[in-house]
Amino acid sequence: MSRPITMTDDMKQKAQSEFSTLLENLKMSDGKLNYNISFNYDKCNATVLITPEAYRKIVALVTEFSDEVAWHGTVSRSLSLINEFTIEDIFVYPQEVTGGTVTTDQEEYSKWLYELDDEIFPKIRMQGHSHVNMGVSPSGVDDNHRKQILEQLEPDMFYIFMIWNKSLSIHTLIYDMANNVLYEDKDVEVKLLMSDGVDDFLVDAKEKVQRRSAVKKPKKSRKQEQLEQIQLQEFYDEFGSYPFSRHDFREPFYSSMEGSLCRY
Repeated sequence: MSRPITMTDDMKQKAQSEFSTLLENLKMSDGKLNYNISFNYDKCNATVLITPEAYRKIVALVTEFSDEVAWHGTVSRSLSLINEFTIEDIFVYPQEVTGGTVTTDQEEYSKWLYELDDEIFPKIRMQGHSHVNMGVSPSGVDDNHRKQILEQLEPDMFYIFMIWNKSLSIHTLIYDMANNVLYEDKDVEVKLLMSDGVDDFLVDAKEKVQRRSAVKKPKKSRKQEQLEQIQLQEFYDEFGSYPFSRHDFREPFYSSMEGSLCRY
């Protein structure tokens, strides 16, 4: 469920009111006071589109590296939808990796950033990394890194974090400062931005592929059950055994070859 990043005046007033009420009736058994309040947004979701070029690069990094690997992405916000973002391209920065960590030399990293083209630098609004064969839940190191980035964001900015693994599972978090929303995981739909011709292909495919609906077996009448019991007994009397399924009996089909029995 999406959440606010900063507290609005209404949220502050609610928190102050609840805390004041708590203090009036508080009895502390150990001399300690704990207070916690959460704020959530209902039905507030975001969409992250990935261009084919960016997707190919991410998949190549995730599948080809046996250690963790990290990257940045250039991102733009949709002009028509404030909660839609497009990852346009992927860039790998200087780093040292192990099977479970990514570290950067700040001097080398800063040098790399300032060497980016003027059109690219201001659009670096995404950081992604792989968890190799592990799950994509953020680690404590990931959480601390996100907090550090959040402290640097201006009120009109946004930033996207993504964790991938070799199964191509994804965990996504978005800090949208301009709209005061933190989107995470199930709040975010990640979609591939289709290239020319693929959209038409999928539309045609969806018209041809139909999901089979489950067929519920009709309840047997008492008379039908009695008839099947009689058939079972007749089968046993003649062949000395019961059919494959005693609970789903069907009359045997006799082939033209005398003495043979085929069941369907």
